[in-house]
Amino acid sequence: MKKIIKYCFGLIIVCAAFYAAIPPKSELKAQTVKRVPTSEMEVKLSYAPIVREATPAVVNIYTKRVVKTRVSPFMNDPFFSRFFGGRSSVPRERIERSLGSGVIVKTDGVIVTNHHVIDGADEITVSLSDRREFEAEVILKDESTDLAVLRIKPKGEPLTAI
Repeated sequence: MKKIIKYCFGLIIVCAAFYAAIPPKSELKAQTVKRVPTSEMEVKLSYAPIVREATPAVVNIYTKRVVKTRVSPFMNDPFFSRFFGGRSSVPRERIERSLGSGVIVKTDGVIVTNHHVIDGADEITVSLSDRREFEAEVILKDESTDLAVLRIKPKGEPLTAI
């Protein structure tokens, strides 16, 4: 019984501390007002320097995959083929392209992206912020967390990582 009382008392203390840490509504409204920085110091305190530093680590990811379209079995029938221009029953192929983004996490070329970006891709190309392009290989992928890890092999200088 004493343990339950101590537990409840501790829980009340923690809740009270959280409640005390929440600023009043008037302060919350004052914090959400957006304005443009007016001095150099305010610019330095904004996100601009962080974005400038992180941008080289952000990459574009281009994927290609060959998709075979199934042709209807009715195309082999002479009656139906008259209506559809006599198309053959040979499956057609088309290339499906997609674009996504990722972030370089290691200077040797390890990149984190979403699984749905590379899902089913036959070819993956990574484009850096300086316009260099590299073929990428999938190291790890997990559909349930929608994460994928890629590797590119940069030649020369190390890459900028986040």
